[in-house]
Amino acid sequence: MPPLSSAKAIESITQQFESIDAYLQAVYEILQEGHMPDIADLDDRVARLCSSVEKAPLEIQKDCLKRLDTLMLNLNNCESSMVTFQKNLPKKV
Repeated sequence: MPPLSSAKAIESITQQFESIDAYLQAVYEILQEGHMPDIADLDDRVARLCSSVEKAPLEIQKDCLKRLDTLMLNLNNCESSMVTFQKNLPKKV
């Protein structure tokens, strides 16, 4: 696949970040409703985003670093929230 132009790369990467942000927000909402969310495709979404960033021009990669750091923090917070939720589930007898 040929590299994307800078404008198309920025647009694609921005959409992927926004999609993952919305996905994580939905995870928090599902947890707040008292249910365990299914995050089976989150790994694929993050992998596609990382691949897109990797294929982007260097200046775009540099611009993505802060947003990738924020994404990592959000993923860690999501994991912590899910672990806490699971620990607080009533134990079956």
